[in-house]
Amino acid sequence: YLKFERKTEKMNEVYPMLDLFDKTLDLVCVVNKSGWFVKVNPAVVYTLGYSEEELMAQPVSVLIHPDDREMTAKKRNDLLNNKPLLNFQNRYVSKRGNTVWLEWTSVYIPEKEVVFAIAKDITSRKMVEIDIEENYKKYKDLTAHFKQHVEKDREYFAVELHEEVAQMAIVVRMHFVAVARLYS
Repeated sequence: YLKFERKTEKMNEVYPMLDLFDKTLDLVCVVNKSGWFVKVNPAVVYTLGYSEEELMAQPVSVLIHPDDREMTAKKRNDLLNNKPLLNFQNRYVSKRGNTVWLEWTSVYIPEKEVVFAIAKDITSRKMVEIDIEENYKKYKDLTAHFKQHVEKDREYFAVELHEEVAQMAIVVRMHFVAVARLYS
């Protein structure tokens, strides 16, 4: 514990704003240019389920959902070229194997060669969005299905109605011809 305390004190000397790490519910971290955590706050530890030591022992990219690694690497490259990252969403895999959606705002600090990043856990919101998208697709597919069947039914009824009217016209014509013969 004493070793961790000294490390934290040293980090706070180097990065004076880091004392805010422990006070925010947002995920806050500092990542070096090579892509390794330098500092994480308790929210990162809690959300991802790894200890601080476990997080520091592996590159950040290992924690990123495999489907998001390429996109995240491109954004990180932009970030290292001084293009701030605003509201970037990607997925991480927690220690328990759960997918965690995070929305990042990050800035590269060239003189320290570190990225300062803040993220919000948006997993609940993304689950609702995904559910809405899936339901929308289902309803859209159902609508297309019903529209197709309604069109087939309309065509069927149009043909049937046309045949019925044609048969009635023939019967009426025959009736008029019969009546005309009677009176002629």
